[in-house]
Amino acid sequence: MTTRAAAGDLTSRASAPRRAFTLQWLNDLNIAAKLTLAFGLLVLLSFVLGGLSLLDSVRIASAINRVDNSRAPAVLAASRSQADLLRMLSDVHVYLALGDAQFEDRYFTDSRTFEADINQLDALSSQLTDADKARLATLKTAYSQWSPLPNMLFDLRNNQLEREPAYKTLATDGLLLGGTILIDTNTIIEEQAQRPASAAVVSQTVDLAQFQGYFAGTLSGLREYVSTRNLVYRGEYEANSVLAQAAWARVSADRDALTPSQQATLAKVDQNMKAFMLLPAPMFTVLESPEWRTDLALFQTRAVPLADTMSQTLDEMTAEQQSLLQAELSAGSQALTDANRRTLAGGVIGCLLAVAMALAFRGNIAGPVRRLTSVAEQIGAGDLAAQAPVESRDEIGTLARTFNSMTGQLRHTLTQIRKEKKRADDLLGVVIPIGVALSAEHDFNKLLEQIVLEAQSFCRAEAGYLLLRQSDATLQFVIARNETLGQAAGGTSGLEVTSLPLPLHAGSEETGWSHPAAQVALQGLPLNIADLYADGAEKYPDIVAFDKEHGYHHQAVLALPLKNSQAEVVGVLELVNARDPETGQVVSFDANLQEMMESLSSLASVALEAYIREQGLRREIQELRIVVDAAQREKQVREIVDSDFFQNLQTKARTMRGRASRTAADDPGTPAPAGSD
Repeated sequence: MTTRAAAGDLTSRASAPRRAFTLQWLNDLNIAAKLTLAFGLLVLLSFVLGGLSLLDSVRIASAINRVDNSRAPAVLAASRSQADLLRMLSDVHVYLALGDAQFEDRYFTDSRTFEADINQLDALSSQLTDADKARLATLKTAYSQWSPLPNMLFDLRNNQLEREPAYKTLATDGLLLGGTILIDTNTIIEEQAQRPASAAVVSQTVDLAQFQGYFAGTLSGLREYVSTRNLVYRGEYEANSVLAQAAWARVSADRDALTPSQQATLAKVDQNMKAFMLLPAPMFTVLESPEWRTDLALFQTRAVPLADTMSQTLDEMTAEQQSLLQAELSAGSQALTDANRRTLAGGVIGCLLAVAMALAFRGNIAGPVRRLTSVAEQIGAGDLAAQAPVESRDEIGTLARTFNSMTGQLRHTLTQIRKEKKRADDLLGVVIPIGVALSAEHDFNKLLEQIVLEAQSFCRAEAGYLLLRQSDATLQFVIARNETLGQAAGGTSGLEVTSLPLPLHAGSEETGWSHPAAQVALQGLPLNIADLYADGAEKYPDIVAFDKEHGYHHQAVLALPLKNSQAEVVGVLELVNARDPETGQVVSFDANLQEMMESLSSLASVALEAYIREQGLRREIQELRIVVDAAQREKQVREIVDSDFFQNLQTKARTMRGRASRTAADDPGTPAPAGSD
């Protein structure tokens, strides 16, 4: 007899006195029969309680249906309509202020949502009160009057001539008259420059130039005031206007000294001046009134009152629907309270019945289970020698016997788990420091080399390679380390990797791939080959050719993809021929080791991508700095050339060259001024 069987007999004999205190027929039943009996009584009680609850549930469901079908949707629709109306009004207002197209788009989106809310309220109209039906009609009427206004406001906002009457006057009549005056005045000055020089001619020319400058200031001040409504520019306009009229009076006083052609042009300027001076007064009246922008005035006088009407109507509808909702919820709550009382009474009866059944079945089910649980707790605490008592012939007795048979297997399994956990902890303690070191490295070549060396050392691999994906659909060897062949190229070695790039073309299990790294780059999945030649080396012709050329033997191969943040393969890390730390023999890369290496490859991918991104940002910043400097210089030159001062200098230079040319023609001995044609 075994120790386990003896222990089972002892526990059976020890449980005999306890079974004497229970009903024999109940003890001989299996657990399914016992539970059927117990739950049958509970089901019978549940049917009785369910019939009573059904009557209450019908009444409560009726109240809930009214809330779900009419009250709650109406309240939600009215509340959403209020929010959408406020957003619509805000969108229009902000667009009129800023002119940002996104607010126009947002208005049409919000208006469609608002219309959907009104349609929902209209669909619920049969459930609304008479007062809310009237409010809904008012809301629909107000919205029909509101609907065309935003498009009118948007069109006005987009057309400055139509929305600003003063600006329209300036842009049409004002600039036409002002430009004509300046051009005609310049014509008189140019003709004056061709007349023989004398004190009177010079004095008249000075008066004409002063008038031209003051009038240009008058026009500029008027334009700025119309654009900004800043009183500073109005003051500038009035000051220059007074000076321009004074200068014009001096010019007009000496009109007889001018040529007939100049007098005709002067009369034209005088006529245009009188017409121009009539424009500012009505323009100022408009600018200083609420009608200076017709779009804002239309918004305040028509759009806002309609919005207020709709908002107030929605407020009243929401308040009434919320009141009705609260009343119906209160009625439902009262019905639920009554149902709870009846349910509580049934629950008390059920509890008494359950206690009676619990006392009856405690010794038959709960007792053995509790004792079996106690043994399980002893085993959980580390006492794997504990044995479960076998007290009955039901499923619990069978479970106790099975439990005892599993204890020995558990001891063996726990021993294996401890060994594997220790190994995993040791591996994790190595991967994290490696990842930190990779993240801190800023030398690209050294970074790539460190990835290969750390992976090779970690797996005790005799060879390690790192390949990067190129734009021409190839994989380029950038790091190559092979202890058996004495190969150390790429990275900080100073030697270039001579291996040819691997072409990336589609392959399959039947046709094969040129190289394991090419397969990994195309599929994006890790590849772990225990014995390459045993699995069919003909699938990788480049590997076979390499081994023949160098007298090498690829056996175990682990190739891992390096992916960027978009899950694109940017490179491959390949390790060859892992060696057993004790025997030194070539072994396969086991699954746990592969998992650790996948973690390392993820850390390496992050470090590699971060370095590439940093270098790209540096190049972009440098290019941006060059573009900004060039644009700034171009802007400065353009501002100088377009200034009024520069234009006046050009005009005066042309006048002086013309005068000097005429003087040189009269007196050939006089040298022409520098820069003249």
